[in-house]
Amino acid sequence: MKKLTQCVALAAAVGFAGAAQAAFIGTVANTAPAATPTAVPGNNDYANGTGIPAGLFTGPQYYDTTDSVLLSHSIESVSSDPFKLTFTYLGKEAGYTGSFLYEGSVVLNTASSALGETFSTIYSGGLGKLDFGFSSLAWGAPVGSVSNQGTGNQAVGYNFSIFEVGEDWFILSLDDNNQVDDNHDDMLVMVQASKVPEPGTLALLGLGLAGIAVRMKGRKKA
Repeated sequence: MKKLTQCVALAAAVGFAGAAQAAFIGTVANTAPAATPTAVPGNNDYANGTGIPAGLFTGPQYYDTTDSVLLSHSIESVSSDPFKLTFTYLGKEAGYTGSFLYEGSVVLNTASSALGETFSTIYSGGLGKLDFGFSSLAWGAPVGSVSNQGTGNQAVGYNFSIFEVGEDWFILSLDDNNQVDDNHDDMLVMVQASKVPEPGTLALLGLGLAGIAVRMKGRKKA
């Protein structure tokens, strides 16, 4: 029993140690020189505290009007190792219908996705900008799109800002270029990167837990 417990503890220790490794994703400038952080607009309904109580966005609120965001930047992989990507739909304040695409496919949509809905995938593409973007329709007609790849995400026009919540944790805030406002709250998506558990660690942990279950079953029979 003692050896089995030690195996489980070892597997858990290996897993937790891996979780503390260096970042998987970061930001990269699309202009030279790089754009400096910009203040969040006061009429951003996610940031000013009105959108969450109104049911437009899901909580908790990760940034407010005292914070700054990056414009004219993209999200890139800074790791050669595979990692897990999780995108979460935080909400929208827009008349247009917005979509969030990953590798060309719509995975989140302001008309059909529930607040807090997630999409996860394993990224194994190595270093470079991640393949995601936004697009919008106005009553069925395309009105704009932007890709995280290339340098198309610029501060003017249809674009998204980036707020860093923490390491491997960002919020993408779309402005769909509807001239009624210019405040980057038309669709918010949170992106998080995390370590993929190593197969050997999972196998060791599973073996240890299975062994403990057998021992416990044997004791009950005795």
